[in-house]
Amino acid sequence: MNKEISITFMSGPLDGKTLRFEQPEPSEELVLTIGRRDGCDIHLPFDNQVSRLHARLGCHIETITSSESVAEPYVMSFWLEDLNSRNGTFIERDKKTIRGKVSLRPGTIFRIARTWMRLDVPLSL
Repeated sequence: MNKEISITFMSGPLDGKTLRFEQPEPSEELVLTIGRRDGCDIHLPFDNQVSRLHARLGCHIETITSSESVAEPYVMSFWLEDLNSRNGTFIERDKKTIRGKVSLRPGTIFRIARTWMRLDVPLSL
């Protein structure tokens, strides 16, 4: 079974493009780097307001108690963290940059400097 999370660009030259990443295993965490630096998981070389290493986006999967209807249930949580960037990381229409790790729910739109992105609802395919 292919399980993934995805980020869709909502502005800029990649508007509409979706990046897909494999979900971590239960009790593990996936951490994606966002920035202008080559090698970042979400690479934004076209936005000169983005820091080389601007932010991190994390996904954590925790196994929870099973029931008769679900043999291996889990809870998936997400977070976004600004890495002291010069031009900030913003969630939705909030005008203040985030500080530290902030919980993120699927479907949320966020902005890295001038580039808008959306954390898509994870699907089990």
